[in-house]
Amino acid sequence: MCYHLSFSSDIASIYALLPELDSSAMDIDFTATYHMVGQAYPKWPVITNEGGQLKLKKFEWGVIAPYMKADNLKKERNWMLNIRSERVVGDKNSYWHRIRQNRCLIPATGFYEFRDVGWKKKVPYHIRLRERKVFLLPGLFNYSHIPNADGELTGTFAILIRSGNEVMRHIHNSGDNPHRMPLMLPQELEREWLNPVLNDLDMQRIFDYEMPAESLEYWPVKSLYRTDPYDEQVLAPENYEGLPPLIPLRLF
Repeated sequence: MCYHLSFSSDIASIYALLPELDSSAMDIDFTATYHMVGQAYPKWPVITNEGGQLKLKKFEWGVIAPYMKADNLKKERNWMLNIRSERVVGDKNSYWHRIRQNRCLIPATGFYEFRDVGWKKKVPYHIRLRERKVFLLPGLFNYSHIPNADGELTGTFAILIRSGNEVMRHIHNSGDNPHRMPLMLPQELEREWLNPVLNDLDMQRIFDYEMPAESLEYWPVKSLYRTDPYDEQVLAPENYEGLPPLIPLRLF
Protein backbone atom coordinates (compact mmCIF):
# COMPACT_ATOMS: atom_id res chain seq x y z
CA MET A 1 0.00 0.00 0.00
CA CYS A 2 1.16 3.56 -0.67
CA TYR A 3 1.30 5.31 2.71
CA HIS A 4 4.59 7.20 2.30
CA LEU A 5 5.01 9.93 -0.31
CA SER A 6 7.48 12.61 -1.34
CA PHE A 7 7.14 15.79 -3.35
CA SER A 8 10.56 17.38 -3.23
CA SER A 9 9.84 19.96 -5.92
CA ASP A 10 7.76 23.15 -5.98
CA ILE A 11 4.38 24.31 -7.21
CA ALA A 12 5.97 25.80 -10.34
CA SER A 13 6.93 22.29 -11.49
CA ILE A 14 3.25 21.31 -11.52
CA TYR A 15 2.42 24.27 -13.75
CA ALA A 16 5.28 23.26 -16.05
CA LEU A 17 3.54 19.89 -16.53
CA LEU A 18 0.06 21.39 -16.86
CA PRO A 19 0.40 24.97 -18.11
CA GLU A 20 -3.39 25.18 -18.61
CA LEU A 21 -3.89 25.08 -14.82
CA ASP A 22 -5.87 27.98 -13.37
CA SER A 23 -3.10 30.46 -12.49
CA SER A 24 -4.86 31.76 -9.38
CA ALA A 25 -3.22 29.03 -7.26
CA MET A 26 0.38 29.60 -8.37
CA ASP A 27 1.18 31.06 -4.96
CA ILE A 28 -0.30 28.12 -3.04
CA ASP A 29 1.68 27.52 0.14
CA PHE A 30 3.64 24.27 -0.03
CA THR A 31 7.12 23.38 1.21
CA ALA A 32 9.19 20.72 -0.55
CA THR A 33 8.45 17.51 1.35
CA TYR A 34 10.83 14.54 1.28
CA HIS A 35 8.79 12.11 3.35
CA MET A 36 5.18 12.36 4.48
CA VAL A 37 3.16 9.53 5.97
CA GLY A 38 -0.49 9.23 5.02
CA GLN A 39 -1.66 8.54 8.56
CA ALA A 40 -0.76 12.15 9.43
CA TYR A 41 -3.53 13.18 6.96
CA PRO A 42 -1.36 15.98 5.53
CA LYS A 43 -2.52 18.74 3.22
CA TRP A 44 -1.17 18.05 -0.28
CA PRO A 45 -1.45 19.76 -3.69
CA VAL A 46 -4.15 18.09 -5.78
CA ILE A 47 -5.33 18.78 -9.34
CA THR A 48 -9.03 18.56 -10.24
CA ASN A 49 -11.10 19.36 -13.31
CA GLU A 50 -14.03 21.61 -12.41
CA GLY A 51 -16.27 22.71 -15.26
CA GLY A 52 -13.53 22.11 -17.81
CA GLN A 53 -10.95 24.16 -15.86
CA LEU A 54 -7.98 22.43 -14.25
CA LYS A 55 -7.52 23.70 -10.70
CA LEU A 56 -4.80 23.22 -8.13
CA LYS A 57 -5.94 22.97 -4.51
CA LYS A 58 -4.69 21.64 -1.20
CA PHE A 59 -6.68 18.65 0.01
CA GLU A 60 -6.09 16.34 2.96
CA TRP A 61 -4.78 12.84 2.26
CA GLY A 62 -7.36 10.37 3.56
CA VAL A 63 -10.94 10.46 2.31
CA ILE A 64 -13.70 11.29 4.80
CA ALA A 65 -16.76 9.41 3.56
CA PRO A 66 -20.34 10.49 4.36
CA TYR A 67 -20.98 7.46 6.57
CA MET A 68 -18.13 8.31 8.95
CA LYS A 69 -18.80 9.81 12.37
CA ALA A 70 -16.71 12.57 13.92
CA ASP A 71 -16.01 10.64 17.12
CA ASN A 72 -14.46 7.70 15.24
CA LEU A 73 -13.02 9.58 12.29
CA LYS A 74 -9.32 8.95 12.77
CA LYS A 75 -9.72 5.16 12.96
CA GLU A 76 -12.10 4.88 10.00
CA ARG A 77 -10.15 7.29 7.84
CA ASN A 78 -6.99 5.23 8.19
CA TRP A 79 -8.43 2.79 5.65
CA MET A 80 -9.20 5.54 3.13
CA LEU A 81 -5.68 6.54 2.07
CA ASN A 82 -5.48 4.15 -0.89
CA ILE A 83 -8.00 2.76 -3.38
CA ARG A 84 -7.68 -0.67 -4.91
CA SER A 85 -8.30 0.04 -8.60
CA GLU A 86 -10.34 -3.17 -8.91
CA ARG A 87 -13.04 -1.65 -6.69
CA VAL A 88 -13.67 1.50 -8.72
CA VAL A 89 -15.31 -0.09 -11.76
CA GLY A 90 -15.66 -3.72 -10.76
CA ASP A 91 -17.34 -3.35 -7.35
CA LYS A 92 -20.61 -1.48 -7.75
CA ASN A 93 -21.29 -1.68 -4.02
CA SER A 94 -18.11 0.16 -3.06
CA TYR A 95 -17.91 3.79 -2.05
CA TRP A 96 -15.17 4.27 -4.64
CA HIS A 97 -17.54 3.22 -7.41
CA ARG A 98 -20.02 5.88 -6.30
CA ILE A 99 -17.45 8.70 -6.46
CA ARG A 100 -15.54 7.49 -9.52
CA GLN A 101 -16.34 10.73 -11.36
CA ASN A 102 -14.46 12.71 -8.68
CA ARG A 103 -11.08 12.18 -10.28
CA CYS A 104 -7.90 14.00 -9.32
CA LEU A 105 -4.12 13.89 -9.77
CA ILE A 106 -1.64 13.96 -6.89
CA PRO A 107 1.84 15.38 -7.67
CA ALA A 108 4.80 13.36 -6.41
CA THR A 109 8.51 12.95 -6.94
CA GLY A 110 8.64 9.51 -5.32
CA PHE A 111 7.19 7.16 -2.76
CA TYR A 112 8.43 4.62 -0.23
CA GLU A 113 7.75 0.94 0.27
CA PHE A 114 9.09 -1.67 2.69
CA ARG A 115 10.84 -4.94 1.82
CA ASP A 116 10.81 -7.97 4.09
CA VAL A 117 14.17 -9.78 4.03
CA GLY A 118 13.62 -11.81 7.21
CA TRP A 119 15.21 -9.25 9.53
CA LYS A 120 13.58 -7.81 12.65
CA LYS A 121 12.62 -4.70 10.69
CA LYS A 122 11.70 -4.30 7.06
CA VAL A 123 14.00 -2.30 4.77
CA PRO A 124 12.51 0.95 3.38
CA TYR A 125 13.07 1.79 -0.28
CA HIS A 126 12.58 5.05 -2.13
CA ILE A 127 11.05 4.58 -5.58
CA ARG A 128 10.72 7.14 -8.36
CA LEU A 129 10.40 7.40 -12.12
CA ARG A 130 13.68 7.25 -14.01
CA GLU A 131 12.90 9.86 -16.68
CA ARG A 132 10.55 12.28 -14.89
CA LYS A 133 11.33 14.26 -11.76
CA VAL A 134 7.65 15.04 -11.11
CA PHE A 135 4.79 12.69 -11.93
CA LEU A 136 1.05 12.71 -11.18
CA LEU A 137 -0.65 9.85 -9.37
CA PRO A 138 -4.35 9.32 -10.15
CA GLY A 139 -6.80 9.37 -7.28
CA LEU A 140 -10.35 10.16 -6.21
CA PHE A 141 -11.57 12.96 -3.97
CA ASN A 142 -14.57 14.19 -2.05
CA TYR A 143 -15.46 16.98 0.35
CA SER A 144 -15.87 16.07 3.98
CA HIS A 145 -19.34 16.40 5.52
CA ILE A 146 -17.70 17.24 8.87
CA PRO A 147 -16.63 20.90 9.18
CA ASN A 148 -13.06 21.58 10.24
CA ALA A 149 -12.03 24.02 12.97
CA ASP A 150 -12.74 26.94 10.61
CA GLY A 151 -16.19 25.63 9.71
CA GLU A 152 -15.08 24.59 6.22
CA LEU A 153 -15.82 21.30 4.46
CA THR A 154 -12.33 20.01 3.70
CA GLY A 155 -11.37 18.44 0.38
CA THR A 156 -9.96 14.92 0.90
CA PHE A 157 -8.32 12.44 -1.48
CA ALA A 158 -7.04 8.88 -1.81
CA ILE A 159 -4.42 7.38 -4.15
CA LEU A 160 -5.18 4.56 -6.58
CA ILE A 161 -3.12 1.38 -6.31
CA ARG A 162 -2.86 -1.69 -8.52
CA SER A 163 -0.95 -4.98 -8.68
CA GLY A 164 2.80 -4.41 -8.65
CA ASN A 165 5.16 -4.76 -11.57
CA GLU A 166 8.12 -7.13 -11.40
CA VAL A 167 10.21 -4.77 -9.27
CA MET A 168 7.46 -3.72 -6.89
CA ARG A 169 6.37 -7.31 -6.25
CA HIS A 170 9.88 -7.95 -4.89
CA ILE A 171 10.10 -4.75 -2.82
CA HIS A 172 6.55 -4.74 -1.42
CA ASN A 173 6.66 -8.46 -0.69
CA SER A 174 4.78 -8.86 2.62
CA GLY A 175 2.15 -7.37 4.91
CA ASP A 176 -1.62 -7.23 4.72
CA ASN A 177 -1.67 -6.11 1.08
CA PRO A 178 1.59 -7.26 -0.54
CA HIS A 179 2.64 -6.98 -4.17
CA ARG A 180 0.87 -3.65 -4.78
CA MET A 181 2.07 -0.28 -6.09
CA PRO A 182 0.61 3.15 -6.88
CA LEU A 183 -1.04 3.39 -10.28
CA MET A 184 1.73 5.18 -12.21
CA LEU A 185 0.93 6.42 -15.70
CA PRO A 186 2.59 7.98 -18.76
CA GLN A 187 1.80 11.65 -19.22
CA GLU A 188 -0.93 11.12 -21.80
CA LEU A 189 -2.87 8.85 -19.44
CA GLU A 190 -2.38 11.23 -16.52
CA ARG A 191 -4.10 13.92 -18.55
CA GLU A 192 -6.80 11.52 -19.71
CA TRP A 193 -7.65 10.67 -16.10
CA LEU A 194 -9.06 14.20 -15.70
CA ASN A 195 -11.20 13.99 -18.84
CA PRO A 196 -14.76 14.57 -17.52
CA VAL A 197 -16.36 12.25 -20.09
CA LEU A 198 -14.42 9.11 -19.20
CA ASN A 199 -16.67 6.05 -19.00
CA ASP A 200 -16.05 2.82 -17.09
CA LEU A 201 -14.34 1.15 -20.05
CA ASP A 202 -11.98 4.12 -20.36
CA MET A 203 -11.17 3.96 -16.66
CA GLN A 204 -10.54 0.22 -16.78
CA ARG A 205 -8.16 0.72 -19.69
CA ILE A 206 -6.20 3.17 -17.55
CA PHE A 207 -6.22 0.79 -14.57
CA ASP A 208 -4.80 -1.95 -16.80
CA TYR A 209 -1.66 0.06 -17.57
CA GLU A 210 1.40 -1.32 -15.79
CA MET A 211 4.41 0.96 -15.45
CA PRO A 212 7.39 -1.06 -16.77
CA ALA A 213 9.92 -2.10 -14.16
CA GLU A 214 12.74 -0.56 -16.19
CA SER A 215 11.05 2.87 -15.86
CA LEU A 216 11.71 2.90 -12.12
CA GLU A 217 14.72 3.83 -9.99
CA TYR A 218 14.85 2.56 -6.42
CA TRP A 219 17.27 2.23 -3.52
CA PRO A 220 17.22 1.43 0.21
CA VAL A 221 17.11 4.32 2.68
CA LYS A 222 17.45 4.67 6.45
CA SER A 223 14.55 4.03 8.79
CA LEU A 224 11.60 6.33 8.13
CA TYR A 225 10.56 6.31 11.78
CA ARG A 226 10.16 9.89 13.04
CA THR A 227 11.96 11.44 10.09
CA ASP A 228 11.86 15.18 9.46
CA PRO A 229 9.53 15.55 6.46
CA TYR A 230 11.58 18.49 5.15
CA ASP A 231 15.07 16.97 5.44
CA GLU A 232 16.32 15.78 2.07
CA GLN A 233 18.77 13.40 3.77
CA VAL A 234 15.86 10.96 4.07
CA LEU A 235 16.45 10.25 0.35
CA ALA A 236 20.12 9.30 0.84
CA PRO A 237 20.93 5.71 -0.18
CA GLU A 238 21.68 3.48 2.81
CA ASN A 239 24.14 0.56 2.65
CA TYR A 240 22.68 -2.31 4.69
CA GLU A 241 25.31 -4.95 5.42
CA GLY A 242 24.13 -8.34 4.23
CA LEU A 243 21.09 -7.01 2.37
CA PRO A 244 20.11 -9.71 -0.15
CA PRO A 245 19.96 -8.49 -3.75
CA LEU A 246 16.61 -7.88 -5.32
CA ILE A 247 15.44 -10.30 -7.99
CA PRO A 248 15.49 -8.59 -10.44
CA LEU A 249 18.54 -6.62 -9.32
CA ARG A 250 17.86 -2.99 -8.52
CA LEU A 251 18.39 -0.58 -11.39
CA PHE A 252 19.71 2.46 -9.52
